[in-house]
Amino acid sequence: MSERHAINTWLRLFLAIAPNLVLFAAMNFLPADGQTRGPALISILGNFHILALHLPIAFLLIVPLFELLDNTEAAQIGTRRLCMAGAVSAWIAALLGIIYGHFNGFEGAELQDHLYAGLGTSCWASISWYCLHKSRMVRLIVQFIAIITLFYAAHSGGEMVHGDDFPLKPAKVSTPK
Repeated sequence: MSERHAINTWLRLFLAIAPNLVLFAAMNFLPADGQTRGPALISILGNFHILALHLPIAFLLIVPLFELLDNTEAAQIGTRRLCMAGAVSAWIAALLGIIYGHFNGFEGAELQDHLYAGLGTSCWASISWYCLHKSRMVRLIVQFIAIITLFYAAHSGGEMVHGDDFPLKPAKVSTPK
């Protein structure tokens, strides 16, 4: 049997930065400029942004909860895996969002805010994964920053889809009988 070795600091840093640089490049090469380019296979792939965005929400919210509730070595193994899954799923959701916006004719200031918040979420989730070998306080601070950017991205995306004041307005207005 072979021994498993931890990823060294430089490789970990590269794995945290490089995918996010790909997102910034994709954002520039695939602008959301209001032109509809579908239906292509890549356009259909972008439609999965709506599905994929729920994974980083779940992962990024549960990681600090595990950090706070159980700090044993056995729990830290699971926390590291969840943190990595959160970073990877945030990156995938952001990439699919860039594709979705480019191929389906979206544009506007609200979209740009949502785009930058999604990229910020991916970056902070990656930084959170990079900081797993730092102190507990550093990990929690970075994880909460990732959650704040996630909430802003989710809020701005929800308002684009469901209208202003989402999620505070009622879904249905009841009519008296």
